Amino acid sequence: MKKLLFIINPVAGKKHAGSSMYNVVKRFCDSGYSVTIAVTQYRGHAKELGAIAANEGFDLVVLTGGDGTLNEVTSGIIESRKSIPFGYLPAGSTNDFARTLGISTIPLKATEHIIQEIPTKLDMGDFNDGQQHFIYIASFGAFTEVSYSAPQAAKNRFGHMAYLYEAIKDMTNLRAYNTTVTADGGRVYKGRYIFGSVTNTRSIAGLITLYDKKVDLNDGMFEVMLIKEPKDPIDFSNIIQGLATTVQGNNMFEYFRASELEFRMPKSAPWTCDGEEAKHKEGVIHIRNLHNALTIYK
Repeated sequence: MKKLLFIINPVAGKKHAGSSMYNVVKRFCDSGYSVTIAVTQYRGHAKELGAIAANEGFDLVVLTGGDGTLNEVTSGIIESRKSIPFGYLPAGSTNDFARTLGISTIPLKATEHIIQEIPTKLDMGDFNDGQQHFIYIASFGAFTEVSYSAPQAAKNRFGHMAYLYEAIKDMTNLRAYNTTVTADGGRVYKGRYIFGSVTNTRSIAGLITLYDKKVDLNDGMFEVMLIKEPKDPIDFSNIIQGLATTVQGNNMFEYFRASELEFRMPKSAPWTCDGEEAKHKEGVIHIRNLHNALTIYK
């Protein structure tokens, strides 16, 4: 019988992750899995459990929670340096990653896809040489603090609107950072930017959608977006238009693809990985694509 570790974050999102899991667990058991249930108790616990699943011979790890829980579990798998497939039952407020992959937010429907055991390879991001990892976004500047500054209770109750409220507040206090970005050891982008993102997704914080057919979650490449500092109302209007439609061809954006990046910028610039605060001390950030590092059943 195959061993499955089922990780539940009981406080994530409005999907009430812990309240409708009996039928999900029963379905896994009926499909030949011996299921061990683990409920997260504190920040970082899901990461520990992801490593346990990889190190202790489980055949599959399934998690239910939000994007933060997803980051922790996959980071635990990566840092264990062992290969184990995972499944994801999204129960967060925005579920950016699930939206990009087309994973259902209906638990039993997503479970049926996991049970089929059709593997899909995924890239993962390395932030500062293993200091942290991210599965869909590392970002700095405006909107960066939106995810972890929005109160959990508000995210659970209002979902996307909680993020939107925090983003509007953030727009009233824009700050630009002198930044030099080197992409793949060659191309250099230099300027004052209010926001930057390195992504492996089509949706960012439930606020921004990348309308780019080239976005591929296992091509070894990131999509990189830099928003320039607005000088006047026209610039500001162009930024809003770009975020609402497409950034390609908009002169307030730098948009390109790369597998490895170096950012040089002030130490004070706030960074996040998958919506969780990311620390950096030296003002130099290295980001590298770990191609095909993960396997998901979806």
